[in-house]
Amino acid sequence: MTTLLAFDNDGVLRDESVSYQRCVVETVAFFDYGKPATEAELTASLKQSNDDWDRTYRILQRRGIDVDFQTVKGHFQDLYLGKSRDFSGYINDEPWLADNVQLQRLSEKYPLVIVSGAPIEEVRYTLQRNGASTFFSKVWGMFECDGKNDGLEKAIKEFGADRVFFCDDRPSPIREALKLSPHYRIEVYGIIPPSAPKNWARVLKDAGAKDFYPNVAEYCQFLQTI
Repeated sequence: MTTLLAFDNDGVLRDESVSYQRCVVETVAFFDYGKPATEAELTASLKQSNDDWDRTYRILQRRGIDVDFQTVKGHFQDLYLGKSRDFSGYINDEPWLADNVQLQRLSEKYPLVIVSGAPIEEVRYTLQRNGASTFFSKVWGMFECDGKNDGLEKAIKEFGADRVFFCDDRPSPIREALKLSPHYRIEVYGIIPPSAPKNWARVLKDAGAKDFYPNVAEYCQFLQTI
């Protein structure tokens, strides 16, 4: 029997909340005459989309700002990666949330993969920056799969997995992953991300998470017992 451990990246392995939110707030302000995104707008958009470019664009659209998605995305990435896309931007301000000792122990027992909604170059940069590249057998980013369920299905087939554990910090990927449950033996867990809104655990449970953990370290402790 092959057990596969699949992780989301943002909000689970790395804390992108401050850097992404800073990009959302500053991008909205850039296109709306210096008026940044409000806390209420940020919270509402977080529940509606797992894509921070889309979140930013939606906030501007609701405000009646006429700007196309690619232009919004481009300014967001200028802030996040640097204007030369040389990884000199806010991506370098992100804390690493995982315990590498735990990841190494798990990787010695099971294949570990990442199925992320972020571009694969950003995920790989984060892993390299935090000395965690060798723990993961493969990474699927936003352009390598069509959503979390597609990425998970590709991982299951590639590794011949009979049993899969997947964790994510947002409701929409949890719901996506659960679409595979009629066809595969998969357990989906929620991770409370840093700076999560109140009652986020309930949001994840309502999305279908089997259980939730306050951080990835406690989740990895649970995985040691499976």
